[in-house]
Amino acid sequence: MTDTDPPQIVVLGRDTCDDTIRSRALLVRYGIPFSYLKVDEDAEADAWIRRLNDGVWRTPTILIGDPERPDLVLREPSDEELKAALDLG
Repeated sequence: MTDTDPPQIVVLGRDTCDDTIRSRALLVRYGIPFSYLKVDEDAEADAWIRRLNDGVWRTPTILIGDPERPDLVLREPSDEELKAALDLG
């Protein structure tokens, strides 16, 4: 990845979570590519989100940068926090 490449984004969430739905919609609205893993259907995603959040689900948990060593981890971010993290103004 070069300095001009967009950061990798992984959303760990649930389809039934209003915050996950809202955050995914914001990313789509701004045309930002992301991977979405459903923690309630994917055992590896479930284990991953629990490792990041002291054993509990906090959805969405959004990883920005290399998923194995993210530059930033957002937990249940507001739209404003997510936009600020992605320099969307």
